[in-house]
Amino acid sequence: MTSSAAGVVGQGALIAIFLVAALSKILTHRDLTQTISKLGLSAVARPATLLVIGAELLAVTALTIMPSATWPRVLVVLLALSFAGAGIRALGVKEKIRCGCFGGGEAVLGRRQVLYLPLWLGLAVVAEYAPPSWSADEGLAGLATLLLALVAWKLLAEVRLWRVLRGDRMVTPEPRQHEDAEVSAA
Repeated sequence: MTSSAAGVVGQGALIAIFLVAALSKILTHRDLTQTISKLGLSAVARPATLLVIGAELLAVTALTIMPSATWPRVLVVLLALSFAGAGIRALGVKEKIRCGCFGGGEAVLGRRQVLYLPLWLGLAVVAEYAPPSWSADEGLAGLATLLLALVAWKLLAEVRLWRVLRGDRMVTPEPRQHEDAEVSAA
């Protein structure tokens, strides 16, 4: 893989991962607020939740429309360091803290965030070493395509769930009146 292709792949992966993470957090922001509170930051949990979601959306937008700018990848590195710091902090807490990273999942905050740090840093370094050169219009078209793919993926999941639920419904017979019972005209 050439260095420019590696940069496109690295930056594209950062965009996709942070987009999914930010959209998931928007839908389940209370879970992230609870996660931050359990880390001992309850006084600032709500603003911190908004800050994390906003920073992720800013990173996605900037990586998309300004592909060769350095500061969006610096923002990714800062987010990655904060996630790893949250993981280290969670390891020091006695109770297990549910992770609000990609929405309301059942994952536990801790080692995983620390282990992902080299991945985040590696993607940012690869993208910085050979930054993509697409235009803002091309980046927005790619982002729109990614959003459509995510919507299609979610819709397919909903259709599968609907089919399962539809097949699992209980059929009850309609109540019948006794033929010889008198029906009131009221």
